[in-house]
Amino acid sequence: MYKRLLVLGLALSLSLPATAFANEPSPQSNSTDLHFNQQERILNSPNLLIRESLYEPSRFVQQDRNAEKGPVIKSKKQQDRFEQNAYEFVTDLHTGNYKQALKSTSRALKKSISEQWLEIYWTTLLQQFQAQFGAFYGFGKVEMEEINRVHTNVKIELQFERATIPFIVRMERSGKVDDFLLNQSTGPFASEPEYSNPEAFTEKEVVIGKGDFALPGTLSIPRGKGPFPVVVLVHGSGASNEDEAVFAFKPFRDLTHGLVSKGIAVLRYNKRTYEHSVKITADPNHTVDKETTDDALLATRLLEKEKRIDDEQIYVLGHSQGGMMVPQMINQDKRQNTGAIIMGGPARTIQDVVLDQFDYLLSTGQILPQVYEFYTTQYEMLNDPDFSGENPPEGFQLGQAMFWDSINDIRAAEMAKDQSEPLLIIQGERDYQVLSDVEIPIWKEELSHRHNVEYKLYPKLNHFFTEGKGEMSTPQEYMTPANIPEYVINDIAEWVKSDPKGE
Repeated sequence: MYKRLLVLGLALSLSLPATAFANEPSPQSNSTDLHFNQQERILNSPNLLIRESLYEPSRFVQQDRNAEKGPVIKSKKQQDRFEQNAYEFVTDLHTGNYKQALKSTSRALKKSISEQWLEIYWTTLLQQFQAQFGAFYGFGKVEMEEINRVHTNVKIELQFERATIPFIVRMERSGKVDDFLLNQSTGPFASEPEYSNPEAFTEKEVVIGKGDFALPGTLSIPRGKGPFPVVVLVHGSGASNEDEAVFAFKPFRDLTHGLVSKGIAVLRYNKRTYEHSVKITADPNHTVDKETTDDALLATRLLEKEKRIDDEQIYVLGHSQGGMMVPQMINQDKRQNTGAIIMGGPARTIQDVVLDQFDYLLSTGQILPQVYEFYTTQYEMLNDPDFSGENPPEGFQLGQAMFWDSINDIRAAEMAKDQSEPLLIIQGERDYQVLSDVEIPIWKEELSHRHNVEYKLYPKLNHFFTEGKGEMSTPQEYMTPANIPEYVINDIAEWVKSDPKGE
């Protein structure tokens, strides 16, 4: 069963918005049976169901059933207030003191959730994981995990009979809880690529945007006076950190350290659905522009103020859903665009791409027919010209309908037809999530009149641009740590340095 769930999660990783879920569906179940309004339908939350497919028992620390149960907090004379506040928050959740739990949250988070929201979230979370991993024993280690310029992150172990699951509490400077999520990373991850040269660059922390949805990021700049061309990395779907860490890969880490080692600056950042997961989940008006486009453009604005960055050579690289949204970014960007790289980005609508994924997985026996039928029926609803996010069809279960309303008509290749910005479109030929023999011909047909579009196809690469064997990639190969090959880095660097705008 866990293997089947793993495969399904991989199939959906291209397409799911922050609030959709990838667990094994039950056609008889319906979240509306819980009788709470749309703003609080958190059963479709990524924090709650968190790509359930990733949670194989082997990927968690196995627990000794006779081990000491209950909370284990570092003993020290003066307890760190962030650790203590985080622990008190989850304790309040577990003891049913939702009023106090809500009181300990930030002003921004209070705008999004309620006591009822917290109750449904916590009780359903425990029900789900107890079904998979046995009885809940309590809380394990409480420790600081990361401090960035937006949040202080505290990791609290949720101890179940057969697994320990990390729960991340994000806190603002005042010590209030500003967001939280289950750790989605799997690992072990690929190590630093051999082509990375740490002596060739420096890195500094930056903040993208401001206010309730500010994002922490890292600007990597080659050593020297500059000014340097720069590439902004834009994530695929789902909740991703600045490395786009997923399964056994860190593709954005590889791209960053590869390009900056070759004299090109790179800006990457935590995605909004990762850094502000709960606030996004609870937003009934969440859209693909909020998730992807807006923050990418804010990142380019930030770079215009950097003295060592050439503000006439700011490029965007979008992967997967991020690649599909590149033409939208170009349309909405008020500055004169330099150009962009589309990396495994669909030319067609997202639902058409996902339906192809399911066809492939069914044909290879990696999903059951009833799973196939459930999800294909769901995605086919999006092709109805009368689909409305404000009034979704009965039985629609893919999460926030407004998100799907904002993305289901985007046809990237058609949108790029009337644009003039240079494009580099790169694609792995073994990619089962975005089929090169379907998408690339559409890109080429729609853009056939344009002379500033280049294509690079890689016979050995999958959707995450790592090498594998066989005619088509499989979900299982995503579990093998690997780096993006240097020849991909070289091709991107060469295109950027060629000054494709040519002015």
